[in-house]
Amino acid sequence: MADQILDGSITSSKIANNAVTASKLDPISIGFINVKAMGVIGGGSIDDTVALQTAINWGVNNNKLIFVPADTYKVSSGKMRSPASSEWWCLRLPTNANIYFEPGAKLVLAKNPPSDTRVLSINNVQNVTVSGYVEIDGSATTVTSANDQLHGIFIYNAQNVTLESVYVHDCYGDNIFVGGLENTPSVNVKIGYCRCVTAGRKNFVIHYVDQLHVNTAILDNSKGGAPSFTGANSLDLEPDNYTGARSFYQHFDYLSTTGYGNDLSAGISDDLAKKWTLAVDSFDMRVSGTSAPALLSYGLTMKIDKLTLKSLDHTATLGIQTLYAQFITIGQATIEGINGQAIYAASSSQYKPRLHIDTLKLDGTNAANSSGIRIDGGDLYVGDMDCINLAGNSLYVFTTMNNTLVSVNNLVVHNCGLDQVALLSSYSDFKPNIHLSNIAIFDERAVKVKRVLEFSTNAALLGTTIGTIYNPYAISEWYSTYNNFKRTLKLSGGTVLPALFIVEGSPEGILIAPIGSVAMRVDGASKTALYVKETGTGNTGWIGK
Repeated sequence: MADQILDGSITSSKIANNAVTASKLDPISIGFINVKAMGVIGGGSIDDTVALQTAINWGVNNNKLIFVPADTYKVSSGKMRSPASSEWWCLRLPTNANIYFEPGAKLVLAKNPPSDTRVLSINNVQNVTVSGYVEIDGSATTVTSANDQLHGIFIYNAQNVTLESVYVHDCYGDNIFVGGLENTPSVNVKIGYCRCVTAGRKNFVIHYVDQLHVNTAILDNSKGGAPSFTGANSLDLEPDNYTGARSFYQHFDYLSTTGYGNDLSAGISDDLAKKWTLAVDSFDMRVSGTSAPALLSYGLTMKIDKLTLKSLDHTATLGIQTLYAQFITIGQATIEGINGQAIYAASSSQYKPRLHIDTLKLDGTNAANSSGIRIDGGDLYVGDMDCINLAGNSLYVFTTMNNTLVSVNNLVVHNCGLDQVALLSSYSDFKPNIHLSNIAIFDERAVKVKRVLEFSTNAALLGTTIGTIYNPYAISEWYSTYNNFKRTLKLSGGTVLPALFIVEGSPEGILIAPIGSVAMRVDGASKTALYVKETGTGNTGWIGK
């Protein structure tokens, strides 16, 4: 096995053996060191680890750019070079390292690496620049027995790190891991372009890192997941035991993921969710091969300008699933082919998700069990919501805690649902606040949806207000599931200010409203078609006109 090498060391024997001349290393006449001038062979057949590390350390100590020519370089971990060693890195970049990989440069991990091997480690250092383009092959198919901590690029407790362009693939653990400890995180990490393919665990892991900025990330884990390698998640945000002692922020300009989906969670409480922010300008997510949620997210603030989420094989039963505390803001979203609910947001442990979506398009074409949004105790605002070919309902609100707020400005539905477009319900004594400003129903199918709005509880009905319904196909507009309460629909108004209602039967003794409120009776006659609340503060004082 090759000799062990200590950080910063370069022996005279190494220089002599590899014919490193003074002119090649002269700090005045040349501004960089070519690693092949220091005994690095390349070709991929011999282990170049010690020679590469020697060149890296010499370059840093002499304030030189480290130049790695286009070639294949075989590397191994410290454990592989000496079984008695506790070192787990192959190549470690020291503080102030400035290394350039010529396009075509490739690091290949030696076969059957041991547990905890990291090919390129940037650990407890600062001011590191990796420029050019480097490929890292993690040799995952050669692993016979190891844990999932075999990483391609491992950035930990590091500050001011720049990677220009990297392609990392076939690592038995994570292709790229960026993190640290909560009190000593990685800070100011910039990645220009990264492509990650087929990781045994995850393609890209966000741990404790603040001010992470990635220009372009292409993550494909459709054939990942050790040991079977049939598919796995691509992006994983998972700080361990986050306490909220400080805030964290990560930003992707463009993010594309392919595979089972993505898992993002920092905590469960409102306080933690407010302190951890993931921002993505453009997020293109393609999922296949699993019924698991395409995006599972909770305990953080997520801001996405444009989201495209598509189930390629219609097997995903959930598009976006969010639990506990969550703050999600999306400018424009398109969700296609989910064989279940496109969005499912549920309160849990007294914390609730909050979603704000300006424009949302849901397309259930060719997905037999597709449906729209389900809110169980969370808050939802949608500006424009366009639903196409959903097999189930477009909106399902199930109130599982007080102060549930749901608002949709414009709901446009094309050939969706069997029983109802919107199902509104509640649990126990919880009462929702639901407002649907404008609803337009288009149904050209031979068998049309049975009704627009269905209320399964009186509390849900009394907590719902609507604006206008455009219904050119004359579909039944409201329905009570169990027919055990009077149907009463609020059109406008407040709790204190007078309101306008549609009612079935007389509102007297049924409808609580402030004085001055008006109720229009759908089954009324002369002097019973219109009621005005003239006296009282409860459900009495309604006079037929």
